[in-house]
Amino acid sequence: MDEYGQISIEQYMLKEKIGKQPKRTAFIDECGNFGFAFDKQNVSSHYIVCAVIVDNNKITEIENKISEIQKVYFNSKEMKSSSIGQNNSRRAKLIGELINLDFQLIILIADKRAFYDHSHLKEYKSSFIKFLHEKLYNTMYCVYPKLKIVKNEFGTSEFQKGYRKYICEHRPENNLFNEYDFDYIDSKQSNLVQIADIVAGSVMKHITDSKAPDILKIFKSKIVGIVNFPDLYLKYSLKTERNEFDDLVYQLAYKCSTDYIKKNEKSDVDVIRLRVLFLKMLVYNVIMFDSEKFIYSGEIVQQLSKISEKTVRKDFLYRNIVAPLRDEGIIIASSAHGYKIPTSVSDISAYINQTVTVVGPMLSRIGKCRNLIKNQTDGKLDILNEDALLCYKRYFGDY
Repeated sequence: MDEYGQISIEQYMLKEKIGKQPKRTAFIDECGNFGFAFDKQNVSSHYIVCAVIVDNNKITEIENKISEIQKVYFNSKEMKSSSIGQNNSRRAKLIGELINLDFQLIILIADKRAFYDHSHLKEYKSSFIKFLHEKLYNTMYCVYPKLKIVKNEFGTSEFQKGYRKYICEHRPENNLFNEYDFDYIDSKQSNLVQIADIVAGSVMKHITDSKAPDILKIFKSKIVGIVNFPDLYLKYSLKTERNEFDDLVYQLAYKCSTDYIKKNEKSDVDVIRLRVLFLKMLVYNVIMFDSEKFIYSGEIVQQLSKISEKTVRKDFLYRNIVAPLRDEGIIIASSAHGYKIPTSVSDISAYINQTVTVVGPMLSRIGKCRNLIKNQTDGKLDILNEDALLCYKRYFGDY
């Protein structure tokens, strides 16, 4: 906006695009505490924050379903992870009910044990909380540049009071209707925040008890963002035989992806935002879920479509997301099974072999076309003599 309060055409188009996105509301709850004296009772090793994001048109429907679940599992009382306790069977059944509801998740997992001694984040609680606010905000705004966050009228945690202040200080300027697209709103008590309580508590439970349901894997299709703080990095053991260059390939690919994410996660350009989210999916998969598994393109398309104002299709995924990222030097492995952050030389080989199956036949057809024309013109016309095509002559044996 200029000094006269006028906006440019680019700003207008951006705000109009954001304005067309579905209206969504986030319900936030957390599990854990901010202390670092782990030798004391009730000091958690982690701090978990969960945001449950729902399309506003579906809030009433989901709240009604939660009321039905409350009757079965909580005698019509509030759903609380702490009420389930050690009963892993009951927790698994409840999670099985919640997975059928239509919502998405953004989860922050702070491993407090990973901070080095004398870190200012350990010495000053306010610094620690502010870093969590920044990490959560960057991810939430990247995924949903238009979002309302509920502040329940009955009490607000220390984290959420600070988070509301942080958003007010860092959110973008208001839109054409004199409203903020990313903002807190006051609301009556909602059942939906109880889902956030269950998810955050279940994440913590699995961390402390490996026999508890792994809710991150169970809810993988609902998770549109995971924030690990400090950042996680997959380190391979030598239990399996690995090529001497495997670790170097993985380190380079991981760095390329995370550098791009950090550089572009605050972008307002929709397609760049989708590229960031695509890379985050690959990074989360290799770190949190399965380092060897490719993510099917159909799964990626489904996830990106949930957070975009338009339907993302497979051709859009390749042409507007994967190909431009590769053009910028991001190393992405692909195969018939989808995409991944390469963790080995064999992942790169799979990508090259897949490319060759497409490019090879194309070059073969070019060769046949070239030979036919050369024969017809007694060798006087070579279609590869153009300056832009000379590099391909070597492929056909010309030196």
